[in-house]
Amino acid sequence: PANKQYKIAGETLYIYAPLTNRLGLNKIKTELEDLSFRYDHPQEYANIEHKLADTEAQRDILFDNFTHPIREELDKLGVEYKIKARVKSPYSIWNKMQNKHVSFDEIYDILAARIIFEGDGQPENEITDCWRIYAIATNIYRPHPERLRDWLSHPKANGYQALQTTLMSKSGKWIELQIRSRRMDDIAEQGFAAHWKYKKATISHDEDE
Repeated sequence: PANKQYKIAGETLYIYAPLTNRLGLNKIKTELEDLSFRYDHPQEYANIEHKLADTEAQRDILFDNFTHPIREELDKLGVEYKIKARVKSPYSIWNKMQNKHVSFDEIYDILAARIIFEGDGQPENEITDCWRIYAIATNIYRPHPERLRDWLSHPKANGYQALQTTLMSKSGKWIELQIRSRRMDDIAEQGFAAHWKYKKATISHDEDE
């Protein structure tokens, strides 16, 4: 029934989604937020989904053009990596529209590029590699002076680690770039479960030595 849908959506948004965020379970958090938004505000959810579908082809072209020169430089260095497109979730878009009092078209960080490289599992070395990739990207594109987020040396409380910046693309659009190792990415998506998995592996490696 609609009244129960509304009640469960509210509980999910205000209790369970923040809890998963605290645990670092980013994928589950996003899914819970979008499900709640879909039942709490069905028309707004449908409108944003429609606009995302209409602009998908434009985002694909923008992503390919933006990442191409970065790929070329990383390939020259022999870095093992992958670059993924991250599209802001409907709930996150709507939330920003409400808080900033802007329209869908005025949100410039709907698209982000995420570089995930294969690190050696040693946090200090991976932090250095993040900054090295950052230097490559900022040699190609101009960074936004107020949009650098360093979560490397001081991770978030839920274990999240990454280097985030916003760069001006050749097409004149700002695009967020997230840089993280595969270990950091696993922790960002799976939370403390992944954190302890890597910590246990490190302890076992030290004991073997």
